[in-house]
Amino acid sequence: MKKNILVKFDLQIGEYEHQDSFIFDNKKTEYGYCKEFWCLDKKDELKENVFWDNQMLNAISVYSETEITDQETKTLKRLGVA
Repeated sequence: MKKNILVKFDLQIGEYEHQDSFIFDNKKTEYGYCKEFWCLDKKDELKENVFWDNQMLNAISVYSETEITDQETKTLKRLGVA
């Protein structure tokens, strides 16, 4: 059964810290979310549940994970938030 999982990520890109969001169709592990969001080739952990990108220059981690309704999903997509 399809779910709507809103995941917020913490990103460390060089010196810059950023937060981004994405809606997934099903529940995954923290690495699974990061792998799909950043197209990671392999699991390189900087520290627990913080993962390097493919070039090992930037890092990503899951900040939060929330199941949301179909209506909330439509609204967030319409607004360009996720």
